[in-house]
Amino acid sequence: MSNSTLNTSKEELLKSFRKNLNGKALVPSVREQAQAALEKLEIPNRRMEDWKYTSLESLQKKNFVTPSPSEISDVDPFKIEGLVSDVLVFVNGVYKEELSSLGLNEGNLHLVPFHHVKGESLEVLNKYFGKLVASENNLFSAINTAYADQGLLIYVPKGKIAEHPVQIVHISTPEGNDIALQHRNLLVVEDNASAKVVESFYTIGEGSTLRNNLHEVTVGANAQLEYIKLQLEGSEASQIDHTEVHQGRDSKASVFTITMGGDLVRNNLIFRLNDQNTETHLMGTYLLNGRQHVDNFTQVNHQEPNCFSNELYKGILDEKSTGAFTGRINVFRDAQKTNAYQSNRNILLTKTANIFTKPQLEIYADDVKCSHGATTGQLDKEAMFYLKARGLSEDKARKLMIHAFTLEVIENISLEPVQEYLEQLVSDRY
Repeated sequence: MSNSTLNTSKEELLKSFRKNLNGKALVPSVREQAQAALEKLEIPNRRMEDWKYTSLESLQKKNFVTPSPSEISDVDPFKIEGLVSDVLVFVNGVYKEELSSLGLNEGNLHLVPFHHVKGESLEVLNKYFGKLVASENNLFSAINTAYADQGLLIYVPKGKIAEHPVQIVHISTPEGNDIALQHRNLLVVEDNASAKVVESFYTIGEGSTLRNNLHEVTVGANAQLEYIKLQLEGSEASQIDHTEVHQGRDSKASVFTITMGGDLVRNNLIFRLNDQNTETHLMGTYLLNGRQHVDNFTQVNHQEPNCFSNELYKGILDEKSTGAFTGRINVFRDAQKTNAYQSNRNILLTKTANIFTKPQLEIYADDVKCSHGATTGQLDKEAMFYLKARGLSEDKARKLMIHAFTLEVIENISLEPVQEYLEQLVSDRY
């Protein structure tokens, strides 16, 4: 593909996301840097090593437009039953105050849509916005920083404990069109603070969507965060998601990525362990069917001594779906006494499904315990025979084995209503 074609394609993509900020840009200097970076960046393609298994050509052929305002009267079907939480609802990328319900964490947690920031919240936004993700390295991150006009600040001050989780619900309504939308989270958990966040994505109606999300997450010293991402959009929904997490000393952070919907999904998850004694968990499961394609790219940077990371991604691929997993662990020279573990396991339910998996270790310290591995196979025939011999039908035996396979990830989620919700979704799928 020629450079002129690439440039034309990029300009069309930028038009899809470009919005008139009417002089209300938050942190203007950061947005200006992102806009300057867009001039030099190109659309990711398979010639780039980190995008080897994912082509965006199908997205470049669509004419994405800004979604029209949409009204929804009932969001209860999109809330997780039994989860007592603060709820923030975004429809086509726009915050809907009338559909949201806040107040359970009042005094311990600040939940502020970007358009409402002021006072202390504005100070936090100015301090952290655009500081973790470098726009000059990533086209979609630069697009988000330059053009996203909707977002959410989640701020937990020092020593505060959010007693209830936060539930963020995103609903897109393409109404037969091809729409492009963006969202940005700035999540700051300061020293000795704690929070749990559940973010879910849904689609109503027909039409294609391209969602470009960016999440900057700071977890302070001795702080704790559990962040659960549920990608449950329609079969024509595509999502480019970039999440970067920076951890302080003695902190613990867990990120779960559950993908059960979508057409083309690319998840980037980057962790930087910036001080000693951090604990990090990256867990995900992807249940794919049809011609769905999901690419999970993770990177854990061990920069200081005495840190622990554990990564487990499990996939079930049906019909003609394809998956990709690239997991990179970097252990820097000063990161002695590092413990880092990574595993990617996959089950192919058909001969036409496919998975590309690439675990990587790059170690420059000499006193570490690290391991990585990947497996791909079919459902265990002996186990299937055993279950059928005890009276289960082939469908029930298959369903039980799939449930057990995914449970290893789901059971690590601390919120029981979320566990139950996901187990039901797995059951309904198979």
